[in-house]
Amino acid sequence: MDEWSQTAVPSIFAVGDVTGRVNLTPVAIREGHSFADTVFGARPRKVAHDPVASAVYLRPHEIGTIGLTEEQARARGPVDVYAGTFRPMQSMFAGSDARALMKLLVDPADDRVLGCHIFAPNAGEMIQLAAIPVTMGATKAQFDAAMAVHPTLAEELVTMRSPARRWPVE
Repeated sequence: MDEWSQTAVPSIFAVGDVTGRVNLTPVAIREGHSFADTVFGARPRKVAHDPVASAVYLRPHEIGTIGLTEEQARARGPVDVYAGTFRPMQSMFAGSDARALMKLLVDPADDRVLGCHIFAPNAGEMIQLAAIPVTMGATKAQFDAAMAVHPTLAEELVTMRSPARRWPVE
């Protein structure tokens, strides 16, 4: 199947889970809209399948992710890993020792954020918002320029100032 969802048979198109691309409902919906706009609406539109944000809903925390994993980023070349673990205020107030983790993967050559990963309460909500700048190709400097909202979990995404580690190790 090509980038327009057309199969090897010119009159047959495929969208959604049968494509084996990204098996998420919002992706299938976007593919369907793009197909309809292209074929029936005379407004050709392709779907960008990378990056696509996703979330795993657990208790008490969720996992939200977009872009490259740390391993994928390392395989493509040098990467700065900004990571922070902390105890969210809501955990402290509840007497819990639960911790949150946030990670930004940054290309040191152009400062572009390659990936964002969150393990925290409401990580699904946060990754949806982080998906906008990551998809737009935002830089770490642009993340840093955003004013933190305090006290929130998400403020960690704009307050990490130094890489926790660099690959390859210097």
